[in-house]
Parts: sequence; C-alpha cells; structure tokens
Amino acid sequence: MEGNYEIFDYIYKGIKEKKQENKPIIIGINGIDTSGKTEFTNSLDTYLKKQKEKVQIIHIDDFHNPKKVRYSGKDEIENYFYKSFNINKLVNELLIPIKKKNYLHKKLRILNLETDKYDLEKKFLIDKDTLVILEGVFIFRKEIEPYLDYKVFIHIPFDECKKRVLKRDVPKHGKEILKKYDIKYIPTQKYYLKKYPTEKYSDIIIDNTDFNKPKVIFKELRI
Repeated sequence: MEGNYEIFDYIYKGIKEKKQENKPIIIGINGIDTSGKTEFTNSLDTYLKKQKEKVQIIHIDDFHNPKKVRYSGKDEIENYFYKSFNINKLVNELLIPIKKKNYLHKKLRILNLETDKYDLEKKFLIDKDTLVILEGVFIFRKEIEPYLDYKVFIHIPFDECKKRVLKRDVPKHGKEILKKYDIKYIPTQKYYLKKYPTEKYSDIIIDNTDFNKPKVIFKELRI
C-alpha cells in the first residue's frame, strides 16, 4: 500500500489545508474490522515522515477495558460498541489536552489484552507541529468525532470482511471466530454505520477492497 502516493498526496493536501498554525492536527482513520486501518495508518505514517512531518499514532485498541467490563453488557452489540473501550480515558487523557494545550508529553498505562492487566506503558509525544493519527473502530462516534480535524474512512464490503477473517483470523483462532463475526463484530459495525453514516462524517472514503489498489470513492464537497 505504501506505493499509493496519489491517495496519500490527496490526504496530505487535505491535512495541510485544515491544520492551523502552531496547533497539532488530529486525523481519524476509521473502518470496519479487517478493513486495513492499521496497515493504511502505517503506510500513511511512512509517507508523512518522508515529507519531514512529525507523526504520533494513537490506537483505539490501546484503550480497551478489562474483560469484566467488556463483557458486562446485556448483548454482543452493547458489549462491543459501548463496553469495549475506555473512551473517557482517551478523551480526557489525550484528546482534550492536545486541543487545549497544543502540547502533550505523557506516559500512559495500557491494558495488556493477553494478561488483562495494565502492565504496558506507552509514550505520547505531541507538540504544535505534530500530525496525530487516531486509528480504530467506532471513532466517528459523538464522544470522539468533535476532536478529529480530518477524517478518513477505509471501506470494504462485509462479504470481503468475511473473506479476510477466513485468511487472517481462522488460522490463529479457529473457525469459532466466524461465529463471533456473525453475532458480534458485523452486527455492531452495521449498528455503528447506521448511527454514524460514513458519507456524513468522512472527509475522504477509501475503497480498500483490493489491498493492492485502494481508490478514492468519496471526497468532501468543496465550495
């Protein structure tokens, strides 16, 4: 994906148009499960650093709640959408300080999903020139979206999602993971997309059905 400079050129142009002087900008990269958000983020990170930009990546997955919280809801959609992530921690510890102070040098304790303990630590180094990339599912939700200055949605159809699960997740987790996608991940993503339509919230939508040939299918209307 790193060779798709035309898409990255367009995104970079949009970022520069929206970035205010002496203020960091927060870029949101959203998409359903298996859409390729992380790979796209890493490729964009490489591209931006080649432009001599400072980049700080924030992964929503680093803000998971412990298991007892993640599975405390009444059904799978409630658990995944409302219980999975500590949104308050993300907003209060990172997003608000970034916007208010235009500067953030901080270490945070991060949940280790394997041990279910806060035994990991991450550094976040942000100043007035930093391009901050927030990557993950559900980040156009009302609690987070106001802090995002430029929003990218990585689109794939749900049938493509299932194909990728077969290739990526079944070898690691067994065929049981397919059931989880049927009863948890895909229904929750559909709930989210109905609640927060991508066309309304995105500055740009990238069709990533073909990993090797992503293409722009929606650009914000410019007056």
